[in-house]
Amino acid sequence: MNSPARFQSIFLVLSGLLALAPAPAAHAQRVADGAPATDPFKKRVVPARAVPGGRYKSHQVIRNVDLKAYETRISLDIKATDGSHQLIQAWAPGVVKITYYPPGKTPVAVSSVSVPQGQEAVHYETHCNRGCDGPPYREDVKKYGNDICSGVYNLSDHVQFIINCQSIRINKKTLAVTVEDNLSKEVESGSATIGIIRREPQSPTALTVGNTAVRFHLAPSERLYGTGSRALPVDRRGYRLELYNQAHYGSQNNEPNLNITLPTVLSSRGYMLFFDHHAPGYLDLGKTDKNVLEYGGEGLTSLSYFVITGRSQAEILERYTALTGRQPLPPRWALGLIQSRFGYKTDTEMQNVASRMRRENFPLDALVLDLYWFGGTTRQGDFTWAPRQFPDPAGMMSSLKQQGIKTILISEPYVMRTSRNDSLVRTQGLVGTTAAGKPFTVASFWAGPASILDVFKPKTRTWMWAQYKRLHDQGAAGWWSDLGEPENHPDSMRHVNGTARAVHNAYGQVWASIFQDNYAKEYPDERVFNLARSGWAGMQRNSVFPWSGDIQRSWSGYQAQIPVMVGMGQGGVGYMHSDAGGFCVGGIDSELYTRWLQMASLCPILRPHGEGVPPEPYYYPEPYKSSVRNAVQLRYQLLPYLYTLAWQNTTTGAPLARSTDFDDAFVKDYIDNMQANAFPISEPITLSKEEKEAGFTEKDIDSNWGSPSADKRYWNPRTQLPLSTSEAKRLANANDQYLLGPNLLVAPVLHPSQRRRNVELPWGNWIDFYSNQTYPGGRNVGVTAPLAHTPLLVRAGAFLPMTAYRPSTAQYRPDTLLLRYYPDPISSKSEFTMYDDDGHSARALEQKQYETLTMSGTYTPTQTDVVLSSKGSYTGQPTSRRVHLLVQRVAAPPTAIYLDNEMAPAEAASYNAARQELTIQFTMKAAAAVSLRGLRIVGESAAGHDPETFTLEAPDNRSFGPRGTTLRYTRHTMGAAPAQLIIRNAQGGLVRSFELDAASGPHGLQWDGLDEQGRAVAPGVYTAQAGEQHQRLIVTQ
Repeated sequence: MNSPARFQSIFLVLSGLLALAPAPAAHAQRVADGAPATDPFKKRVVPARAVPGGRYKSHQVIRNVDLKAYETRISLDIKATDGSHQLIQAWAPGVVKITYYPPGKTPVAVSSVSVPQGQEAVHYETHCNRGCDGPPYREDVKKYGNDICSGVYNLSDHVQFIINCQSIRINKKTLAVTVEDNLSKEVESGSATIGIIRREPQSPTALTVGNTAVRFHLAPSERLYGTGSRALPVDRRGYRLELYNQAHYGSQNNEPNLNITLPTVLSSRGYMLFFDHHAPGYLDLGKTDKNVLEYGGEGLTSLSYFVITGRSQAEILERYTALTGRQPLPPRWALGLIQSRFGYKTDTEMQNVASRMRRENFPLDALVLDLYWFGGTTRQGDFTWAPRQFPDPAGMMSSLKQQGIKTILISEPYVMRTSRNDSLVRTQGLVGTTAAGKPFTVASFWAGPASILDVFKPKTRTWMWAQYKRLHDQGAAGWWSDLGEPENHPDSMRHVNGTARAVHNAYGQVWASIFQDNYAKEYPDERVFNLARSGWAGMQRNSVFPWSGDIQRSWSGYQAQIPVMVGMGQGGVGYMHSDAGGFCVGGIDSELYTRWLQMASLCPILRPHGEGVPPEPYYYPEPYKSSVRNAVQLRYQLLPYLYTLAWQNTTTGAPLARSTDFDDAFVKDYIDNMQANAFPISEPITLSKEEKEAGFTEKDIDSNWGSPSADKRYWNPRTQLPLSTSEAKRLANANDQYLLGPNLLVAPVLHPSQRRRNVELPWGNWIDFYSNQTYPGGRNVGVTAPLAHTPLLVRAGAFLPMTAYRPSTAQYRPDTLLLRYYPDPISSKSEFTMYDDDGHSARALEQKQYETLTMSGTYTPTQTDVVLSSKGSYTGQPTSRRVHLLVQRVAAPPTAIYLDNEMAPAEAASYNAARQELTIQFTMKAAAAVSLRGLRIVGESAAGHDPETFTLEAPDNRSFGPRGTTLRYTRHTMGAAPAQLIIRNAQGGLVRSFELDAASGPHGLQWDGLDEQGRAVAPGVYTAQAGEQHQRLIVTQ
């Protein structure tokens, strides 16, 4: 028996438990831009006293053996001197569950709304832990204790639990827990220990209970991501965030708490923390103490959390979504354009919108009906059509369906006291109650007095499903679950399973499960589409397609969407999107609408929506209308790629929109000041002296995992090029760009009048989708951003499956494939697997009714090979496929072209010199091979790709009165031009000039609406100009 294996990496560092007084109550709904109330419920906060924690007393290994399946599940119960317990469970590979039980509480399973995955059987890996082939050696038992065959080593100062290629170490003095994962890069563990402390009420008569919290040591350079929908920078370190879902009307940048808060934190050091409680709580991410991450929840005594480790975001999210459930495949139409507004009031209006979208050559796959379908705000809870406005709803939905357009219906959790169902839901006990058990009336609800349906009650769920089933059978294809935080949820209300506040965060999750559970029973072959405004950890398994709430129609509101979307993706929610164009407050801004729709066309869901101004694209003048049309038509051309991303999300948990460093390995030490190709790819993996002494052999080392001796250099597994500290951090913290799947980098234009912007590129070459210009990766570059399109870059070496444009996904043709290929000398080998099925069957994966088409490419200066291989089938699949292979950046036609090892006929190929594109056409069934001899690639870098040194940004308010506005700019290079900002009137005359700060970084200056002589300027249109950049301003009275 060997000593405990030495683990290469310590990702979770020195965790302990700390009990705290109750967290502050959640903010009330915002009104305009006023500050939220600190505690709208006036909850009494009682001082609490610290209670010293215990030390290690003993431990017990708990083995759950399934003799039939030959499986064993192992847990370790650590008992403390104060009577508390910590139960440590090896839950799954890379996943550890830790549960704290206070003194006097028997360790029992804690209920969860988030985790459907049970504890898996342990995996003994010989290269991680030797295990026992027979009785342990006597000297090992004497040295390490009786439980060494279960992976438990009892040492003088700690207990070590080695299982599933992970090591969990418990400090006997402090009971701090350290999780080590040998699959990733080494990080320093640190030395400060955070012990176990509880806080209890000062007196037995106090009105609050003691709380338990858990704290973690943070490394100085550690970055923290995820935590749900937050209009904050993607790195959330330094913030204290509430865990309480809440609506903020007209929200914009810097709003810390929105409709979906998630109890998850993803660390740059290769681990995720998931706190498995839906109680209101908080995440202190180094706000109070910069070196400490702290989680706490109201009323918690016991506390459970998971530690999920991995080599990259991709691996961690794969494990997290296996734990909390994966998003089922969406219907294919969900990836088309879904047009909405507040709201369409008649069936005639619905038909007119559909007709005009088609007439103006805009694609359309669904129309959304807001609350007018049932009669307006006072009829919430009716679940029946307004008869005068919609006399034949089934006929209307059938007519739209024949045009390739689905109908989506809104519903809310409120039943108005004026609703036809008011008496029914209250007398039958379907709603929240008072403490005395009487139906509760929410008198302060914005639409009027209302009840809230108690979705936790089985009979309420049955009644609600009966309403949805009736509407489904009439023709409704999708659902819009609005106000599901719930938006107004008084603390004094009671639900069947607890107070409103206690169950608040679970409400949207449980509501969404009504659709998912009942579709599985009654419509097992249909995929669910549910626009859900709120949810909790694990919400993705209920087929939800959430959005960012009632976002402000402003550049600030628009800029918030990338961090919101990426942050949600880092919490396992892959379809986050926004009301494209902005929902409320602002007026018509054609450029804002255009830029927002360009970005939304490259987001998981495309859904224009708004109130007060037209959200339909045909209302906007040229050239804006054509720019939007081009963007949404491109989305439809990218449908094979987008649908494949949906499949990746369903099978691996990878979000469709990803942070720019999504596939990169986590790293301890970055290599500074490096240039591309400055070092070899990697040194050979060899065993260290310590590993040899421990009995390891070469075959124990998986080259994908690495070895301590090979851990002196970090290299990106995709590009095999080193990253510097600053480059890696800029990639990870990019708030204005994202990856759409593995091969597309989207860099939206986030400021008015901007026609060029900087993009932070990962390693490898990147190619402009529109111009085929090449940009060198691993650096910051400047790219053009004309109004006609948003910057879109393709990873060199990539395949990009596309299709011909058609105005509805119902017309999608799987028998034709437009396959773009970007051969590259650096990324000389590449592969991509495309997924396809019938687009609607919910059990396609389960019943293996699908096709995968794997495309692989190899480039050398003498020969370029492309191999396509199809596997699987589905009902309705075409017997053959016509492929248009579009090879990009081709300098000249190749010397020879072979199809399936035979010389291709001349008519099979054509070359377009202006587009630098070689087209080869062929028909394939199960496989095809294309070989190009002597293919020359245009590989020169784009001219003029130096990054911008200065950006004039959107002002705080483009239209303003006597209070003025703040003009904002960022100087990317210290001291670079321009030195002045000038205000000009509509005639071009000078009104005011300002000296600009020469320091690098973001800046702001206040213009009070006065000219150089201190006189108030006349109302009208003005221009703020700095160098060649300008912003349009409107001065009102």
